Amino acid sequence: MSSFELDTSEIRALAADMRPVPDVLAKEVRAVVVKGAVNIKNDQRRAANESRHFDFARAISFDLHGGSLFGTAVIEAEIGPVKGKPGSLANIAYFGTSRGGGTVEDPGSALERESAKYHGALENLMGNLL
Repeated sequence: MSSFELDTSEIRALAADMRPVPDVLAKEVRAVVVKGAVNIKNDQRRAANESRHFDFARAISFDLHGGSLFGTAVIEAEIGPVKGKPGSLANIAYFGTSRGGGTVEDPGSALERESAKYHGALENLMGNLL
């Protein structure tokens, strides 16, 4: 009967080197999400400031949420006007009513403008880690 040996020391060393990657990756991805959220928030504020009829730009902010879902880290930002004065008028400013409004650019436009930069930053991050 023949036998063979397999040297797995390099694979074990690589696995040991890769253990801290999820922690590093989560920190770096969080920074990318924060940067994107700040850019979108500022873009939405700019659009709101251009309105002659609505004054709610200072109510636009973002909340960062994170955690683990089925073993996968989830980092997300919720961006938009905070409810309450003056943020409660944002819905009318964005979408209008039968009596008017809808003169402030849709917040989705800010997201679309940031999307390419956001994805590029994530791709750079992944390239640097590999």
